[in-house]
Amino acid sequence: MRDGNLFTAGGVTAGIDFGLTIVAELLGEAQAQMIQLGHEYAPEPPFRAGTPETAPPAVLAAAKERLASTRKEREAIIDEVVASGLAEAS
Repeated sequence: MRDGNLFTAGGVTAGIDFGLTIVAELLGEAQAQMIQLGHEYAPEPPFRAGTPETAPPAVLAAAKERLASTRKEREAIIDEVVASGLAEAS
């Protein structure tokens, strides 16, 4: 709920909605939508950006770009774990 410059919320999803609303106010809707997309939070409010299928194309592209380096790092870790598991199995 917003009353002027005072924001309040309660409950788990309300708290997430609250956080996204604050980010939107401070950093813009696109930033809030990227966070929502990153968490795949798609109950509807406050934005329809919770899945790649519903996120605006510009938000999806920006999220992919922002997460590209950490995705490569995670994939390298997975490859290392798989390779060491295969080596142990031999």
